[in-house]
Amino acid sequence: MKLKKIAALCNKTKNFALYDKSDSAGKASQWLGDGSAAYPLHGLPLLDEDSLCKMFDITEKKRAGLYFTRRDWDEGINAEDTDPGETALEEMELGVICMGRELIPLMGREGIIFIDSKYLAPLEEEMGMLRMFERKTADNRTYIAVKAGLLIRAVISPVEAVNDKFINQLYDMLRECKRALQRPRFNREDGGMPQITWTEVDG
Repeated sequence: MKLKKIAALCNKTKNFALYDKSDSAGKASQWLGDGSAAYPLHGLPLLDEDSLCKMFDITEKKRAGLYFTRRDWDEGINAEDTDPGETALEEMELGVICMGRELIPLMGREGIIFIDSKYLAPLEEEMGMLRMFERKTADNRTYIAVKAGLLIRAVISPVEAVNDKFINQLYDMLRECKRALQRPRFNREDGGMPQITWTEVDG
């Protein structure tokens, strides 16, 4: 996990949120995020605003324009490696650019969920091992648990992207893609461009 990439996410939203968490044995740990995603800070001492700024080289001038919070972990969100009620999500090969965000569509038991691809950036070194799971809070809020192997690496809130405009544009795209299938195609086995023959003109 790349801590600098987590800091970059927080810098962009100007929000650094520290979460204090205790496991079943009472061992304290922390998570860091921007309010829409959080990542475990393994192997680090417990941080506060001052030590967080020192770790990420945040100057006093820049610090004045940022918002820092430190609070207890929301116990309604299960950040353990396993959850008996979780459902594996299937990532689709097709992504969507919407309002300047690259959204990843995930298919689950209850339908489609979108997450912002930027929240996977801190986990890029583990990308080939990542799997995503849908989890629910007691009051039926959905969140995404991202795991590398058996270990949880992030908790991400889904993006509420679906509205009438979004759906209408997807229908337009689908219609045009169907039309594109009917257009004449180059029928070459290698799928490349047709060969162009040049004719020399004397003089």
